[in-house]
Amino acid sequence: MSIFRSYDIRGLYGTDLTEDVMRRIGAAFAQVSTKMVTLAGDGRTSSLSLKKAFAEGFGRESVDVGTVPMGVGMLQALGKNDYAYITGSHLSKEWNGVKFFHKNGLGFIDSENAEIAKIYKTVGITHRGASSKADTKKAIDDYVKYGAARAAPQKKIDVVLDCGNGAAGLAAKLLFTKAGFNTKAIFENIDSRFSGRGPDPMEDPLNELRKRSASADIGVAYDGDGDRMVIVDDKGRKLTPEQASYLILLDAVKRPGPVIANVECTRMIDDVAKKFGKTVIRVPVGHTFLMDAVHKHAACFGIEVSGHYAVPYMAPFDDSLLVSLYAASVLSRQTRPLSQIIDEIKTYPFGRMSVSCHDDKKFAVVERLKKQLTKEYELVSTLDGVRVDFPDGWILIRASNTGPLIRLTVEGSDSRAYDRLKKEFEHTLNEEVRK
Repeated sequence: MSIFRSYDIRGLYGTDLTEDVMRRIGAAFAQVSTKMVTLAGDGRTSSLSLKKAFAEGFGRESVDVGTVPMGVGMLQALGKNDYAYITGSHLSKEWNGVKFFHKNGLGFIDSENAEIAKIYKTVGITHRGASSKADTKKAIDDYVKYGAARAAPQKKIDVVLDCGNGAAGLAAKLLFTKAGFNTKAIFENIDSRFSGRGPDPMEDPLNELRKRSASADIGVAYDGDGDRMVIVDDKGRKLTPEQASYLILLDAVKRPGPVIANVECTRMIDDVAKKFGKTVIRVPVGHTFLMDAVHKHAACFGIEVSGHYAVPYMAPFDDSLLVSLYAASVLSRQTRPLSQIIDEIKTYPFGRMSVSCHDDKKFAVVERLKKQLTKEYELVSTLDGVRVDFPDGWILIRASNTGPLIRLTVEGSDSRAYDRLKKEFEHTLNEEVRK
């Protein structure tokens, strides 16, 4: 499997991704980047040596912000340099990688990452660059002041933060406390083994956070580098991205612009947007597409089902710490608890399934299904994979950009519609994969 993906570079450390590989990546990045680059990394043990190797390969001056949440380094780079952040993100401890961002805060899109992959194949390393060290404490302090100045909570509410032993632990509690919240944090210490819980809060049950949030107003869990989040309500329930969006939109809709949502978001986001008089613009799955569309359409808000959100008022870049601070601020201005606010939203039967399919085959399978389903059905979108809408639900079939899988997403207006669509299109997908 290639380490070069649509949104970033990732691989198993020590096999797919080594210091020598990272030097070549740095050299390739130098050919498409700004003269100087800002560097930072997550809390994985391997991130330190990989970051050093990247700087050596880059060959020109770089500024190393240190081990920080992704947004901290982004703020330092904003308006000045492109940004390279060494991280395994939400993946398990064996993985690592690098994410690239332009100096305006937008991530490199798939075609730009493909260009880096192309250069990587032939690039040579003629000399090794040196990086200067930024003041990490000052960078975190700048970030905390930046976020707290935009928060404006109406009253002190109780917040529990689950940092998951990731990079968020270096800034999240400081940020919320500075903004005026009663803040407690769990799994706050950096631990490359992620001993408290898994690094992906979307997949982890978050048992400890759910227990503690039942005696607080809101809980938030972050992934390994702080660009994804999950919100937990005062009853200890994990909110879906669409439910979390409802809370954020209570305030975000006061600003102009549409709502951006990827093709995998449920119809709940359409219901919510309609309630607030907003239009929804759908984009392909992937946080780079989300942020690009938010900028392009001057949107008030953006949502990506993997736990990425965009609130341009808080930051012109992808960062879950600042978005979660905004969400808590919105809650502080409400008269009802979060659980009551969320319970007023209609939910639909919804599920995601994965079918194993080799990387060399998965895109061809989806292309065949695009042609087949476009002929069979009227309301078909091929923006990202193939989505078919029905009066009582919809399905989406798309190849994973991160693994040898094809994903089927199904939503029905009721359980009967959901079961029918799931059964029919699971059969269709499996039949096509077996060909």
